[in-house]
Amino acid sequence: MKPVLLALALLGTSTCWAQASAPAASSHQHHAETVDDRVKELHAELKITPAEEDKWAKVADVMRNNAKTVDDLIQQRHDNAQQQTAVENLQSWNEIAQANADGSKAMLDAFSALYADMPDAQKKLADAAFRPEQAHTK
Repeated sequence: MKPVLLALALLGTSTCWAQASAPAASSHQHHAETVDDRVKELHAELKITPAEEDKWAKVADVMRNNAKTVDDLIQQRHDNAQQQTAVENLQSWNEIAQANADGSKAMLDAFSALYADMPDAQKKLADAAFRPEQAHTK
């Protein structure tokens, strides 16, 4: 999986969602499917074992919760864009940025617990999955 897509899945969003003009239900459904796809791909890439499933489930839940939280904030921003003052506009960006920061911390906590119990070979898979794409080619 491309590291960029992994990072988006982990944080739960990308700026393209802020610019999407698709109807809310369609956009939310597509993003939920995308996050679920990323969860499945990362599960396979990291070779999650049955013994790790409980901790993996927490990671997957964080990924889904992060996506939903940010999607909801972006949808609110989109729905209110025409009525927002400049200050409200900036506040909506701040709420999205804060949700990303909070989500990143939740992901760090959940993934750290999983990573701590991984054998070294599996940690190397995780390390590679989280490296920027440029690092994969060096």
